[in-house]
Amino acid sequence: MPNIFFGKPKGDVMEFDEHESEHLRVVRTQIGEKVDVTDGKGIIYRVIIRKISKKKSYGDIIEAHKQEDLPSRLLTLYIGSSSWDRLRILIEKAVELGVDRIVVYKAEKSKRDYIKKRKKIELIIRDAAKQCKRTLFPFLNLVHSTNALTEYLNGGINILLDPKGQPIREIEFGPGLAVGIIVGPESGLTDEEKKVLLKKAMLVSLGKRVLRFETAALAALTIVSYGIGRI
Repeated sequence: MPNIFFGKPKGDVMEFDEHESEHLRVVRTQIGEKVDVTDGKGIIYRVIIRKISKKKSYGDIIEAHKQEDLPSRLLTLYIGSSSWDRLRILIEKAVELGVDRIVVYKAEKSKRDYIKKRKKIELIIRDAAKQCKRTLFPFLNLVHSTNALTEYLNGGINILLDPKGQPIREIEFGPGLAVGIIVGPESGLTDEEKKVLLKKAMLVSLGKRVLRFETAALAALTIVSYGIGRI
């Protein structure tokens, strides 16, 4: 059951799309019931449900206030395209851990390409955000190659997860700088791709164990979030 719903405000009316209308029906929301709704932009609304149907549902907005603002220090996770099941889990957990931006890029060894799957990934982000009552949804970018990814890297500190890198405990993230965490696909990055990324990133290790790509990404995200005071 979602802890909040997602909708698009149109004046004093909140509009719910087909995906959200299904959620309203699944949790047996009643006409006249008051629910909490977000627009994904940091605002929380109190809404009275007036109509529930298969394609579209509507409610009256009775209250609204800003709950979250975009932090000045962005935290970005760059993910190499991998199998959907593992990518989905990683995105869900990254949203829960508070990442500000998610960039999915197609590496040379990636077996999947998600460039045309934006809506599918956005629904995963939306549902994960609702579950943890997050009102400001992460930005999503889809990139067609590792070379192109360099244009999307933060201007602050970027770490590329690799067993041969510097231990993460030795990294000084410094105050105010944006932080990016780069993880390759499940099949890894080529040496040439690493050279390209190391122009704007540093190799960082999480220890001696060989971790699955989604485990490594979530471990690094947790460590960095703690280190910069986000959790």
